[in-house]
Amino acid sequence: MKIRRLSVLWRSLRRRFNRSEFAIRLLRLSRDTHAPSQKGLVLIQVDGLAFEQLKRALANNRMPFLKRLIRKKDHELHRMYSGLPSTTPAVQAELFYGVKSAVPAFSFRDSHSGQVVRMFSPGAASEIEARLCSCGRPLMTGGSAYSNIFTGGASEEEAHFCSSALGLGPILRSARPFSLALLVLTNLYSFLRIFALLMLEFGLALWDALHGIMKGHRLTQEMKFVPVRVAIAVGLRELITIGAKIDIARGLPVVQLNFLGYDEQSHRRGPSSYFAHWGLKGIDDSIARIWRAAKGPTAGREYEVWIYSDHGQIDATSYHKIHGRMIEAAISDAFSELRVQRRGGEASMQYQRADLLDLRWLKKMVPGTTLEDDDDPDSAFVVTALGPVGLVYARRPLAEGERERLAEALAVKAKVPLVLVAGGPGLARAWTEEGEFQLPRDRVQLLGADHPFLDAAAEDLVALAHHVDAGDMVICGWRHGVRPINFAIENGSHGGASPEETSAFLLLPPDTRLPDHDLLRPLVFHEAALRFLGRWEEAEAGEREAEKAQ
Repeated sequence: MKIRRLSVLWRSLRRRFNRSEFAIRLLRLSRDTHAPSQKGLVLIQVDGLAFEQLKRALANNRMPFLKRLIRKKDHELHRMYSGLPSTTPAVQAELFYGVKSAVPAFSFRDSHSGQVVRMFSPGAASEIEARLCSCGRPLMTGGSAYSNIFTGGASEEEAHFCSSALGLGPILRSARPFSLALLVLTNLYSFLRIFALLMLEFGLALWDALHGIMKGHRLTQEMKFVPVRVAIAVGLRELITIGAKIDIARGLPVVQLNFLGYDEQSHRRGPSSYFAHWGLKGIDDSIARIWRAAKGPTAGREYEVWIYSDHGQIDATSYHKIHGRMIEAAISDAFSELRVQRRGGEASMQYQRADLLDLRWLKKMVPGTTLEDDDDPDSAFVVTALGPVGLVYARRPLAEGERERLAEALAVKAKVPLVLVAGGPGLARAWTEEGEFQLPRDRVQLLGADHPFLDAAAEDLVALAHHVDAGDMVICGWRHGVRPINFAIENGSHGGASPEETSAFLLLPPDTRLPDHDLLRPLVFHEAALRFLGRWEEAEAGEREAEKAQ
């Protein structure tokens, strides 16, 4: 009995003098007192880390904590199909709301507004999320979300560094300077750690930039990437780690966060590069700290920790490097009677992510890092191509057979690996240099017999071609048997249907109950999480009531 009392006293003291507890009191943050006996869920996303790249990182001891979790059988590793397009906004729409293929690509022309949007844009993300809320089941209701495209239903106060809610939540932004100063002093070790890691990462980034220059990359492009890389890979990672630990101490029912560092490095240097895998060590350490907070005495409730990635990446060569011109220019030459609007291009994703930190000065520090619309109303076509998937929109209705002739010319003259056009219901027509095909019938020829998600990927490609915002043609930088191509100037890409891009991972406790489905994808993950939180039946009942009211 005495030992038990001492144990309770020790836990109470640790909780009282814990830094997260002090931050809660200092910032006057609320606690979740509803059904504290109900288990909570911590969802940790490692952005862009493919299943095979995770296995490689584990084998090379780049992620020792995750390796230990698997070895001790605390977690089991599953391969998860990302769905298409294999991009963060599409996957998060499916995972957070249960809505498949919510967007056709990272950048597209919105059929509602007629404007070209990019999913890092707060306006675009908020608009799409409003539509998701009206038809989906939000996962993060009552919880917090960090560093995402969407908030998943987390309130404005609990959404941090999300595209639809930039920067820190209102609670932290409105905190008194004195409180923030005390917060820094009481977390001095953490902030000194951030400073030391920033200096280390800055040095590595400069070395990486020098390495890129020696390989023939342009000096201005290399130097512009350095501050963004350091801010995303270290600064944002450490801030959301601290925030997640505070929310765990508050007892929020669900805490979700997304580590962007690996994906950021992969876009620049490739998913299998040394620098991308080097960044996984810091992510692994952050996961370990969050896991210990969730399992420790200061947690506001009993938590389970689920670790996953949204999609993978593939090593790809830019279209510009292979052909000496951007895809827009190639399309212009292939269709000399049509002028094509240029969008996206070399700026890619890195500088847009600076918005998540509210650090727009990173984009303005060196001229040429902003993405301004260059709309030419006289052009015949609009093209959006920020990765390995591009969308082509005709400004005028195409005559019968014209779309097919244009698709064939793109495949043959512009050397696009795969061009898709919507066919009849449940069908898509496809062109390559070798001729015309049909999906899903010819999925083996186009995707390969060894594709781990052959049927699902073929079905999703058909859905992509039919998407209301996909335009007249979908151009793809990958098909089975050809060298992967990226339409942006990057060495790593995702969005397409290759095995690497569509193979995400999921690390779950061995006793986790997964719904009985043939394929593990974000939709199944969404249902499993809602069931764990006790919300699945409640959501179904609410939908039945809504149907009756109609």
